[in-house]
Amino acid sequence: MTTCSRRDLPGLFAATGALAGSLMFAETASAAGPVVGPLNITENPHGPPARAVEAARNVVHTVANYPHAEETRLIAKIAAENGLKPENVVITTGSLEMLSLITAFWTQGGVQLLPSLTYDTHAKYAARQGLPNRRAPMAADFQIDFAAMTAGLGPDVKLAYVCNPNNPTGLLADPAALRAWCRQTAKTVPVVVDEAFIDLLPDPEVHSVADLVREGHDVIVAGTFSKAYGLAGLRLGYALATPQRAMKIRSVLATSHNTPALVAAEVAYKDRPYLAAAAATTAKGRAIIEGACKAAGLRTLPSVASYVWADLGPDAAGILKRLETKGVLLRQFGDAYPQWARIAVREPEALAALVRELPGAVGG
Repeated sequence: MTTCSRRDLPGLFAATGALAGSLMFAETASAAGPVVGPLNITENPHGPPARAVEAARNVVHTVANYPHAEETRLIAKIAAENGLKPENVVITTGSLEMLSLITAFWTQGGVQLLPSLTYDTHAKYAARQGLPNRRAPMAADFQIDFAAMTAGLGPDVKLAYVCNPNNPTGLLADPAALRAWCRQTAKTVPVVVDEAFIDLLPDPEVHSVADLVREGHDVIVAGTFSKAYGLAGLRLGYALATPQRAMKIRSVLATSHNTPALVAAEVAYKDRPYLAAAAATTAKGRAIIEGACKAAGLRTLPSVASYVWADLGPDAAGILKRLETKGVLLRQFGDAYPQWARIAVREPEALAALVRELPGAVGG
């Protein structure tokens, strides 16, 4: 059995022969046995920047001490890269900590408004606390329907959330439409724009709404080092917001952060050569998924992120079960879209398992 490190992955993506080989990836297990294709989880198959790994390694000997200067430096870098001041930046434990806690604390006595099809782990967290969410329907093409989002507003809405690129569809919102909706909505409630995957785009500055924060709108940009930067295991994220809103975010956060994560993130953030290489790896992985789906007669949406939204058809439940028995896992999002599943870009051996098993799963 051939094994590989993540440093080998770009070359393996370029070699189609490697995808057809006997590579094995087993990091977890399903009810059916070892998982060789964990395509239900979005992680960066390119791996983290080598300089960031080295930076983390170099400070391991300091972990007896709490980080102070390290967090200050990271905040300063994030602020400078976004044309903001340090008081606009909040460091969080991944982006999920911030999303979950502001949803739980700020929507008490009301609801959070979000699209019916989007990343919603934080919404589910709030629901477990007895806090309801209001879902706005999607447009016919699976885009976020900003008119429907506006129609869903009311005096009970305490927080509005969108994700761009949207997860799980991988679709980008029209920049002008997104900004117009944010400006208008932020007049009455804080607006969260989750930009977890935006740094994989060739032109993230066109699509990021960090400029609305600079203009003073009540918009919160949620960012993470887990996706584009390949640092999921270090659990670090950030928020951009007005100084007043940033203070309110800090007031609900309960945890602190670790030194290796902070220094790795400082080195990694906006490392443009690395991001270009990671984006190229991601694009090759998407092409493999799209090709496998097309060959199996399945429709997909044109994603720009590290996953593909695929229509498995009326036998979706059967396809998912047959894939699971072969160790290939996909992810569904709620009960409203039972025919669809998200397929994540993963390591070549995981994608090879999809290519190998999907035809038989679709054929029954």
